[in-house]
Amino acid sequence: MILRVAKQDSAFLYALLEAYEGLVSYSTLDSEKSAGYRDIHVFSTPLQTGALEEVIANLANEISFQRL
Repeated sequence: MILRVAKQDSAFLYALLEAYEGLVSYSTLDSEKSAGYRDIHVFSTPLQTGALEEVIANLANEISFQRL
């Protein structure tokens, strides 16, 4: 899944995702330097998809993002 987050919130999102090491992996997709957002590919193994969905649902309580 791809999450679009405001540039100023991206470091916070990275820190939250790092807390789920072993469950969640992520990669920042290329974008224009002047863009006010970061698109982040968030993924996990097929067996952990349910847990990943739960993590994303909980993130919605912490920061604003769009799911693309």
